[in-house]
Amino acid sequence: MTRRPKQKIRFKNDRAPQARPAPGSAEPPTPSAVNYFEVRPANLPSRLDGLRALTKSGVRGYPDVDAAQALLAGVMRRDRVRGEVLDLSAMGGLLGSLPGVTLRAVEGSAAALSALKAAGLDAHAAAPGDALVDRWPDRAKTVALVLAGDRGNAYAAAQVAWAHASTPPGGTLYIAGDRDKGFDRYVRLAGNAFGAGEVVARDGGMRVAKLIRRPGPTPPFPDPEGFEAFGVTVVGLPGVFSAAKPDKATALMLGALERLDPDGTTLAGRDVLDLGCGTGLIGAWAARRGANVTLVDGDMPSVRSAQATLTASGLSGAALHSDVDAELGGATFDVILTNPPFHVGRGVVLDVAREFIAAAGRRLRPGGTLHLVANDFLPYEADLRALGEVTETLREAGFKVLSVTRA
Repeated sequence: MTRRPKQKIRFKNDRAPQARPAPGSAEPPTPSAVNYFEVRPANLPSRLDGLRALTKSGVRGYPDVDAAQALLAGVMRRDRVRGEVLDLSAMGGLLGSLPGVTLRAVEGSAAALSALKAAGLDAHAAAPGDALVDRWPDRAKTVALVLAGDRGNAYAAAQVAWAHASTPPGGTLYIAGDRDKGFDRYVRLAGNAFGAGEVVARDGGMRVAKLIRRPGPTPPFPDPEGFEAFGVTVVGLPGVFSAAKPDKATALMLGALERLDPDGTTLAGRDVLDLGCGTGLIGAWAARRGANVTLVDGDMPSVRSAQATLTASGLSGAALHSDVDAELGGATFDVILTNPPFHVGRGVVLDVAREFIAAAGRRLRPGGTLHLVANDFLPYEADLRALGEVTETLREAGFKVLSVTRA
């Protein structure tokens, strides 16, 4: 057996979140050790004294600001950028605190949108490729973008094309990113479209380039990827986790659940939540077996992929853009299926996954079951015991499927 490399995992707290009663229950909630939804001031490096940003669990860089965005803010302050600035990766609104800047904040992260709202910014929910002309008919002369190279080449290419489409000829793009996540390659791609430009700042692995847009066509946006698995036609938009093939953890969980239910009747007529749906494979699989499905994700491209997957597979269901379960109202479920994330940007954190488990405590009906798949080194068992007795349904190839039924 090959040993898995150890990963550094940042725990936000030592205590597992405690299960809370379902919406509408007369029982008072039990306070958890951490309020996942709390918005707080981000920790800023000393060189950004006088600036501010808000953040929360689930936002890139939390509890700090993203390192590339921090360098970007410093460069723009040095350049004395003023006026309207379109930020295509606004996160917690850091660039809006630059003197003289009026921020047009754009985000596809539900967690970041919550932070921007708390900051008093009228943020626009969008994803690479969305036309912004209906929101802002006149294009801002300054555009800012932090490349998410950790989401893959196709997503970064989509970001570059989006920035080009959003920048008027003669306008300026400030683009930041991580050298170790392909920044130099993506800046060359941007330079081919924009024309003049150069790297203007470096700090460790972080880089900022400044480009001036020349007239010319916008580069094409990457096409969606996709695959067939478990009777589902999956549509994967750029940057969505496992867009081109089923990830091993999800495949193991669905295989294990199929072996437990060979006739495919257990989910028929049940209300099922796919929490953190990504491309929608899990939720579509449940819908194929007769479930009434709701799919949620905090990432807008993922939500759109999930809806496209349902449509391509001839299935019905609701795909919602939600910071964990924030947009579910009073909905409760018989079954929750999840492959929770433990990365936010470059960081390895458990805040979001732990809130998934807490959400199961809020959303599972009595007798309802949560099935969760995770890397075998991730310590979720203590959190799950707050819901009920934990069963290890499967342990294979470095992963485990954990199941718990709410009393």
